Amino acid sequence: MDFRFSILRWWTLIGLMTCTGCGVEERYVLRGPESPHSLAVYERALANDPADRKALFGLGWLSLQQDRTRRAAEVLAELARETPGDAAVHYYLGVALAKEHRKKEAIESFEQALDLAPNLVEGYWALALLQNERGDGYQEAIEKVEAGLELAEASGYGHFVLGFLQSSRGYNDKALGALLRATELDPGLAHAHYYLALIYLRKQDDKEAVAAMERTIATDPGYTEAYYSLGTLYARMGKVEEGERMIQLFQQLSNAAMDEDHYRRLLYRRSIPLGATKRAATYFNLGLVYMRRSELKAALEQFQSALDLDSTYAEANHNVGVVYSLEGLHEEAEAYFERAVRWKTDYALAFKNLGNNQLVLGEYQSAVEAFRRAITLDAKMVEALNGLGTALIQQGRVAEGKAARAKAVSLGVQK
Repeated sequence: MDFRFSILRWWTLIGLMTCTGCGVEERYVLRGPESPHSLAVYERALANDPADRKALFGLGWLSLQQDRTRRAAEVLAELARETPGDAAVHYYLGVALAKEHRKKEAIESFEQALDLAPNLVEGYWALALLQNERGDGYQEAIEKVEAGLELAEASGYGHFVLGFLQSSRGYNDKALGALLRATELDPGLAHAHYYLALIYLRKQDDKEAVAAMERTIATDPGYTEAYYSLGTLYARMGKVEEGERMIQLFQQLSNAAMDEDHYRRLLYRRSIPLGATKRAATYFNLGLVYMRRSELKAALEQFQSALDLDSTYAEANHNVGVVYSLEGLHEEAEAYFERAVRWKTDYALAFKNLGNNQLVLGEYQSAVEAFRRAITLDAKMVEALNGLGTALIQQGRVAEGKAARAKAVSLGVQK
């Protein structure tokens, strides 16, 4: 296992627009758009006025958030020419260029950002990561990290970068201290837990390595590499079944990552743009990838993008309802479930979920009707039968409710 910082992990830097407990009031805080909109809204605004700086910033910022790094670099480079004194624009441009492997240009952008805003701590850490990739850049990188930590000593991410740099050059004991400090300051920093595990592996301390790798997964269930590493560790310790399960999860997550990359490439290719129908379907499929990874916010964004293109897309309406329901927003969810069954009248799953949602809201008669419709469409839907039983009992129709539940039990046994 090596310690090269994957360029695919540069999204971590973008998440640091604010910092809890950084300690210095003068610190430059990176901003996002005043009122974030969808890509389509920004594109329309620029079609009307190509010089709309707010739309350019919003489009560049959002493209970066969505890993459309080539587009982000183009837009932010244009904006940097229009607003040369905006440190945030130069910083975001540097991130986009780094993701595009244009490292020399990225370094120049980060340096420009720091010239404009010397207290922009993310700029120091971004520069350090790039400089460390040069054979002779370690000392310069360390100086940059320390400059950032002088401004934000209580930043877990800053201590993580320091530990990462030290570990990349084999200074294991120093790295261990920095990474432990990072996890102390920010227990939710999955990167720090993961690289701690790798340090423990170098020190041949399998027990601590396992504990750190388990914390990585607990902190970020989508941290793909950790599953493989933990699987090999379990196997080495004789926990064969647990090891095989981790490897299997690693393969599933890897497949999901490939699916995500595939759908993103379809959405953002320029040579053969997708038509509206296929584009909506691709947004929907990308949303399903995020749903499988329990990334509900990201999934919701994709389903909403599909609906922006086709408001009658029943499956997308249904899945927006599912996300809202999982988040406890049942009134919002109900509206989307109702739209789903309006546009697809034989959608048994949507009728069942509509009924479940209405149960939570105490709308028992409506729930009975939704569950009955689901059962009419799929007579073996056990969950709908159980839901129907609950809705009937809540109305005082106990005998009918028990009969519905008994039928559900019978079907469950048959399966």
